[in-house]
Order: sequence, then structure tokens, then C-alpha cells
Amino acid sequence: MKYIWSGLLLLCSLQVQAEITVVEPWVRTTAPGQKVAAGYVRIVSDKDVVLVSANSSFADKVELHEMTVENGVMKMRPIKQLELKANTPVELKPGGLHLMLLGIKSPVKTGDTIPLNLVFEDKKASQDNVAITFNGRDITHQEMGHHAH
Repeated sequence: MKYIWSGLLLLCSLQVQAEITVVEPWVRTTAPGQKVAAGYVRIVSDKDVVLVSANSSFADKVELHEMTVENGVMKMRPIKQLELKANTPVELKPGGLHLMLLGIKSPVKTGDTIPLNLVFEDKKASQDNVAITFNGRDITHQEMGHHAH
């Protein structure tokens, strides 16, 4: 009987982590000497969570940025966090939300693999770290919002 109670207590004390799915993580290739790179990915969580930070051994710092148009001028600015609603995909893509890798250690070439860690927080301030690998690749005209003629 004491084993049953122990098991029940253990089950009650477990925290349920969010299931976070990351799809197609990639980083745009860079020119020699360039010190920043942009990362893109699609993220879905089965619970409401907030992306609160990111880090990578490949860069000195990783920030979340958004692109906006103000008075006809495209501007980029960092944002502190990104809310994800349960089962609602959020896409970080060229021309919109994206990750900025600042102080990159070397140029990004097609096929490179870049480790990155995303840190999510739920309503109870419980954190979940998601380690992913971004792939270096060239941007296409379609991703830039251009159409082939």
C-alpha cells in the first residue's frame, strides 16, 4: 500500500512539459567577414508558452527580431519575447519575425550545421530548453517574397 501512495505522490509532483515542435530550422548564408546571420523556423507548442531567449555556441548573442514597415520604411527591432498560443504555428521567416545571431564565429555556408538552444517558459514560469540544429542555406526568391517572371 505504501508503494501505491508513493507512486501517486510522485505522479502529482511531476510537471507536465509542453510538447514543442520545431520544423525546418535554417540560417541564411553569409558573406565573408559578415558578423551577423538570420535564422528562421516554424514552431508549434501544444500549450501556451513564451519564447524568452535563445543562445548558440556559434554566436556571441542571439536575439529575436521583428520587421515592421513605418512610413513606408522597413525597420528591424529586437523584441524581448514571443508568445505562442497552444496548437497555433508561429513562423519565423524572411521579412518578418526571425532570430538574429550576433557575433557569429565564421561565415555561414550552404550545408553548415549550427547548434541553437531555444528557451520557452509556461504560465507557471517553468522553463523548457529545446536544442535544435539550424542548416545553412541560400535564400530563394520565393522566400524573399518575389515571384519568378
